[in-house]
Amino acid sequence: MTVTSLDLVSGAELRRAMGHWATGIAVITTADGGTRAGLVSNSFTSISLHPPLVSWAVDKKSTSFEVWNRTDNYAVHILSESRRDLVQRFVAKGTDKFAGLAWEPGVLGSPIVADDVPRLECRLWQRVDAGDHVILIGEVVSVSDADGFVPLTNHVYWAK
Repeated sequence: MTVTSLDLVSGAELRRAMGHWATGIAVITTADGGTRAGLVSNSFTSISLHPPLVSWAVDKKSTSFEVWNRTDNYAVHILSESRRDLVQRFVAKGTDKFAGLAWEPGVLGSPIVADDVPRLECRLWQRVDAGDHVILIGEVVSVSDADGFVPLTNHVYWAK
């Protein structure tokens, strides 16, 4: 590999390179007043054990960005192979992602859309501006585990 300049790489180049980094796939949901939002994320990560903090990033061009910019809580559903159906639902743009989907409010009000996957419910800790995204850091207030969990990863999902 030859580096010919120190110019910034393009978004497409970065996306292609990062596509080789295996990550899990999560569906993240929230409710702000009467408005629900949900999306698919692979930027989810843990930050701190004391206090228990996690983070993920939302694109500023997301159709639901204003909801994420106002909310004070969210639920992270770590997807399993058996729940790959949620990816297409929550990656779709311009649709009611909750239409026909059974859900219930979590401890902070965020929609719980799957009770058979590991799930974390979080109270917003901080927002950090990060280029074309905003990082949402959340304090974990509730954790639910799942038996027999087989994670759905970006390599498994996008390869099919």
